[in-house]
Amino acid sequence: MEVSVDHTPFYRNGPLQGNGPDLSLAKGDEVEVLRKEIGYSFVRIFDGQNGYVANEALKLSAAPQPADAPQASPSPAPKPVASPAAASATQATNTPAKLGFRY
Repeated sequence: MEVSVDHTPFYRNGPLQGNGPDLSLAKGDEVEVLRKEIGYSFVRIFDGQNGYVANEALKLSAAPQPADAPQASPSPAPKPVASPAAASATQATNTPAKLGFRY
């Protein structure tokens, strides 16, 4: 995830620690969310420190693709294959096809 606001406080011991925030994270800084809680998420920042950041200050980051990675083209969806018995049952009449006993 990444910071989506201009600046957000980072708390090492929790948002209610008595001495205020330890750091200020800037917009675009990437964080690893270790645990999401009500109001705040426990995260790991770029230098390996763990702490708390407000949930509303975070958003999903778009992971860039490496330059040497091939671009994946969307493949067409496979067509469903109907069984011969189902096809013959729907073609001729509205009555279901009778299947004989088979081993």
